[in-house]
Amino acid sequence: MLLHYIAVLCLIGNFLCGAAPQRDNTGPGPTRNKLLLISFDGFRWDYDQDVDTPNLDKMARDGVKAEYVTPPFLTITSPAHFTLLSGRYIENHGVIHNMWFNTTTQEKKQYYMTQFVDSYWDNGSLPIWITAQRQGLKAGSLHFPGTAATYKGETVGVRQVEPRFYDYSNETDWKLNINKVIGEWFHQQDLDFVSLYFGEPDLTGHKYGPDSPERRKMVQQVDRTVGYIRDKIQDYGLTDKLNIIITADHGMSTVLQDGLVEEIILSKIPGFSFKDIKFHLVDYGPAGMLLPKEGMLEKVYKALKGSHPHLHVYKKEEMPARLHYSNHPRLLPIILFADPGYVINGFFPVQFHKGEHGFDNQVMDMKPFFRVVGPDFQKNLVFRSFETVHVYPLMCHLLGINPEINDGHLDNTKDMLVPKKNNNEINAQLQAIVGLSAVTGFLVLVFIVTTSYVWCKRSRAERR
Repeated sequence: MLLHYIAVLCLIGNFLCGAAPQRDNTGPGPTRNKLLLISFDGFRWDYDQDVDTPNLDKMARDGVKAEYVTPPFLTITSPAHFTLLSGRYIENHGVIHNMWFNTTTQEKKQYYMTQFVDSYWDNGSLPIWITAQRQGLKAGSLHFPGTAATYKGETVGVRQVEPRFYDYSNETDWKLNINKVIGEWFHQQDLDFVSLYFGEPDLTGHKYGPDSPERRKMVQQVDRTVGYIRDKIQDYGLTDKLNIIITADHGMSTVLQDGLVEEIILSKIPGFSFKDIKFHLVDYGPAGMLLPKEGMLEKVYKALKGSHPHLHVYKKEEMPARLHYSNHPRLLPIILFADPGYVINGFFPVQFHKGEHGFDNQVMDMKPFFRVVGPDFQKNLVFRSFETVHVYPLMCHLLGINPEINDGHLDNTKDMLVPKKNNNEINAQLQAIVGLSAVTGFLVLVFIVTTSYVWCKRSRAERR
C-alpha cells in the first residue's frame, strides 16, 4: 500500500516539474515602465552645493546622481533641448539657435514665436515623442521646447504649450502642471512618456546672477518642486512603475560688467563695419553669427580675428570639430563666441543680464545637473560625467523603442541601470523553485502517508 502511494506522488512531482512555465527567450521582455523627463532650465551642476536641497539629496540617495553633464554647443535653450529629444548634435538636428531668422528678409522671431515655425524644428530629426508614438506608445509634453511643432505631419499626442506671456516662475502654476502630468496624463490617460519643462532657475540666474541670493532662493523652490513631484507619484501609486530623469539644458556664468573689463563691441573694432554685413545675429549673449555681403567675407574675418583677447572668431568650416557646430546650411559663414564673463555687442551695449550662457560647452559653468530615480535605476550611485546627447538612447532603452539615427550611445549610461537577469537565468531559477516546491510537497505527503500507515497498522494490532 505504501509503495502505491509513493509511486503516485512521484508521478505528481514529475508533472509539476514538467508544467513549470517556460519563458520565451525571443518574446517580449517584462512590462516596460513609464518615463518622465524633466528639465529645469539653467540649473547648473553645482547649484545644490550652496543651499539646502533635501529633496534632491533624497533623490540622489534613492537613485543616481551624475557629477555633471555636458550640453551641446551652442549652450542655449532650444538647441540643447532638441539634442535631449533627438540624441543629435546641433549641427545635425538643425535647431541652431533660439531664434528663427531669414537672411533675405532680415526677419527674426524671438524664442516664443519660433516654437510655432514647424519647418525650423522639423528638419530631418524626429523627437522621441514621435518615435514612441509610431511604435505604439502614448506620449505627452508640457511646455518643453519643440512641443508646439509638427513633425512629418505628427504632433506629440498630448500637449500643453505655454501662453504667450507666461510666468515661468510661478510655483502655484508649477504644482498645477505637475498635477496634470502625474494625475491626468500618467494616471488617468496611462501615458508612457512625458516631457515636462520649467523655465527656472534660468530666468533668475539671468536677472540676478548665478551667485545671487535670489538664485539660491529659486533653487529651494526647485527642490520643493522635486519633492512635490515625487509625493504625487507616490500618491498615485506610480513609484514602482515610473522612471524619472531630471536635468537641464545648460548652466549659467556671471557677466563681467561695471567697467571692470573691456567689453566686446563690434562697431568699435578697427577695420570692421556693419556696412559690410548683409545679416547678423548678435546682441544675444556671448555667441553670434555674421553673413558678410558678397566679396566681404575675408575683409570681415581679418578685421575681427584677434581683435579682442576674449573674442573667438571662426569661419564656420574652421570651427573646432569637438563643438559639432559647423556642418549645417543654417549656420552663417562667420561664427563668434566669447570667453566666460563676456557678451558680444553689436553697435553698442544693450545687454544688461548679470548671468549668461551660450559659452563653450567645456566651460564648467555651462554644465547642467543630472538626477535619475525609478525601478530601472540603481540606488545611491554617484555617476561619472557624460554628454547630454547620450540621454536619448537611454530613454529609448527605458521605453523599449527602437531609436532613430542619433549621435549618442547607451554604453555611456547603461551602468546606472539595474542589471537585468537574462531569460536563461530566470528560467533556471524558476524551474529550481518549482522543482524544490514539488520535492517539498512530495516529502510532506510521504510523511503524512507514512504516519497514517503506521497509525493504521498500530490500530489494527491493538484491535487484535
